[in-house]
Amino acid sequence: MQRILVPNRGSRIKLLGPSWRAARDKLLTMIDEDYQLITIIGRAGAGKTTLLLSLEGMEHGIYMYADMTEVKERDLSAIVSTVFADNIYEVRNVQEKLRKMNIKGILKAFAKASPDEVVESARLKPMETLKLLNDAVEILDMKPLVIGVDEGLLSQDDPRAVDFINALHAFRNNMQALGSTKLIITLLPDVVNLISKIDTPLFDILRLGAITLPDYVAQEDLKEVAQEYGLGPTEISKIESLGPLTMRQLICLMNTKIDVIKCGVDTAGEISIE
Repeated sequence: MQRILVPNRGSRIKLLGPSWRAARDKLLTMIDEDYQLITIIGRAGAGKTTLLLSLEGMEHGIYMYADMTEVKERDLSAIVSTVFADNIYEVRNVQEKLRKMNIKGILKAFAKASPDEVVESARLKPMETLKLLNDAVEILDMKPLVIGVDEGLLSQDDPRAVDFINALHAFRNNMQALGSTKLIITLLPDVVNLISKIDTPLFDILRLGAITLPDYVAQEDLKEVAQEYGLGPTEISKIESLGPLTMRQLICLMNTKIDVIKCGVDTAGEISIE
């Protein structure tokens, strides 16, 4: 990941490397073209988290980021309640605008709900609560509602993987009712393998909106990162001699003054959606 470039959420993320900026451009194009289920696929350290975080402050719509890495469960309830809890200020902003409209019906109750009530509703009735937010965004003309879920499964052997896949399937089955909502998820290739084996219809949907990040930095990416950090030809030559590097490893080397032992090199191959 390039996360070390921007240690705090809310800061402006600077994506280094033309390969990663091209991935962000593709992601924004998919959002504009109304893709509702988008996957960012890449090995550990490829920059999935940074790419998601780079959407904060997007020009149009609402962006909500949820980090699932420290969340125990991976079912639909856990995912949606985490989205609401981690972005309660965005939700409160929507509620305030709804109240000013003097909205009627079920959205009126949603507009008046406290933060704890909203998060609890998301936990107990995840899809229904998400639809309320989707409908509110449409009424207020604040669409699209873009939700980035930094998934955090370690592998297809993670016992929570099936719950997560079922949660994605539930979203897929309700996309028509959530017309203004775009879900972006990060996935390891290993988890993609599992989905292809146990849920072919979901896999086929994921393939349509898949962005696969490069495993390793290309020469032009390396040159741009080196320039950003002020490295000279000697240091660049040392880095090049290390062989293929993920973006996280490269940024680690920049910040540790080429501490190879601390940063390490992982060359295990993984698959991607073609």
